[in-house]
Amino acid sequence: MAGGICRRIGLLFVLFPSAAFAQGLPEASVASAAFQRMQQLCTADDGKTWGVSLCGPVLLADPASRQFIANMDGVDAALEREGALFRGRLPDKVPVANTAVDWNGRTWTMLMLPLPEDPVAQSIIFMHEAWHRIQAQIGLRATHADQDQLETAQGRTALRLELRALRAAMEATDAAQRQRASRDALTFRGWRQARFPEARAAEDAMERHEGIAEYTGRILAQDAAREAHLAEHLRRGDGVTAYARSFAYYTGPAYGVLLDRAAPDWRTRWNRKDGLPQLLAVGLGVPIDVDEAAFRRAGARHGLAEVEAEEAARARQQAEVVAALRARLVDGPVLGVPVNGASFGFDPNRVTPLPPQGAVYGVIRAAAEWGVLEVRGDGLLSSDWKRLSVAHAGARQTAEGWAGEGWELALKPGWVLRPDAREGDWTIRRQE
Repeated sequence: MAGGICRRIGLLFVLFPSAAFAQGLPEASVASAAFQRMQQLCTADDGKTWGVSLCGPVLLADPASRQFIANMDGVDAALEREGALFRGRLPDKVPVANTAVDWNGRTWTMLMLPLPEDPVAQSIIFMHEAWHRIQAQIGLRATHADQDQLETAQGRTALRLELRALRAAMEATDAAQRQRASRDALTFRGWRQARFPEARAAEDAMERHEGIAEYTGRILAQDAAREAHLAEHLRRGDGVTAYARSFAYYTGPAYGVLLDRAAPDWRTRWNRKDGLPQLLAVGLGVPIDVDEAAFRRAGARHGLAEVEAEEAARARQQAEVVAALRARLVDGPVLGVPVNGASFGFDPNRVTPLPPQGAVYGVIRAAAEWGVLEVRGDGLLSSDWKRLSVAHAGARQTAEGWAGEGWELALKPGWVLRPDAREGDWTIRRQE
């Protein structure tokens, strides 16, 4: 995982801000205030949450220009100093993302500009991304896991009901209400995983990665209305169009906060293997129901009929979307580039599973030894994370390399496009 100029883990999760990219770097005073707030938050925690300090190197990076402001100098190469701050430009190999990245001799917390304006939202993302910098130290290495079940009507129905139950638990006014809502959430989780046998390991993995990061952000943000804000977060989650890469941002913090109530010492006792729902079931002393009758009874309390109808309609519409993606990125001519060992940046809110081939990312960036592929109009990442494909029809040569509908490829010297094994397909090869 360490080594090279960036973290070679095969994934870097990106949460794109709603504002346009062309924001530029903030004034030095704004950057200083951000660094001071991060320092205040992590100092207040003092390593109590995970046994490791969240304080450390931070980069504020502009995705349009790749310019950054840092709170520390580089180790391998000195940065331009401006008072207590440091400036520079990230190499193309380093994705600009909300993440942790190994570069210039340090493991940095990277935050993508513009930062959220709301102070609470800003504090949450500060501590969320600071946690990613230390997660490997506490036995929770970054991972990825396909969530094909969350593109099905059954899987989405159960997840939306789970989000509603978790929201009810956040809004509960007494322990009995909270326990019933928590048990309902566990029932929806158990029902879904009983019908999709591979879902438990995949969902647990993502909650250990992004779910725990979001939980950490929320409990360390010094938010006086934390549970009310989390309830609102879950309400918004109920309307998300694609859950395959985003669900854990909602379920993870909710299960973590409920665990804080049910088993306050859970973090110190956690073996890093058990899933958060299983820990909560033990903490509450309740079983996880998986049968249809329990699902229906619990579902009646959270709008089951409404959700089922909405998801049935979505499934019919989504079938057309998936068919069109398959026609373009599986059956049609593609440019397929090797990405084993590449660094990635992507939008987790725009991911469509396309089993068994992999998943389609509406926005994805891959940087490898051959150059950089920027996709803003659907790219198919294979299930083994070794190949990224874009539609080749209409591709044209550019000064930097090639471009097609929704993608641009910048090739390094010594690399060229060559026909691939299947007729009509292309790939990248070293120039002979």
